Amino acid sequence: MDGHRRYHEMENPTENPSKAAEYLKELNKIIETQQELLEKQKNRIEELEQQVADLCKENACLKDQHQRHLVTCRLQQGNSHPTLGAIKENVLQEK
Repeated sequence: MDGHRRYHEMENPTENPSKAAEYLKELNKIIETQQELLEKQKNRIEELEQQVADLCKENACLKDQHQRHLVTCRLQQGNSHPTLGAIKENVLQEK
């Protein structure tokens, strides 16, 4: 019965203006809470996007280091006594 009474009161707010004001306050509070949640979600998404960007940079750096390592391994395998030129090239690639 209480639900039916509330429905009836919402249907005719002119009969009970204090109830209409109470419902309006409730709705405003719900809207405010949802706006706060949306703002938190937006901030969290921005944080996650920044973390993804940082990880992409780190991944690119690691790939580069791996490629330089492979070159170093090839130099060492191809020449049991690397020439001075190969050593200098390897040092330059390491930097």
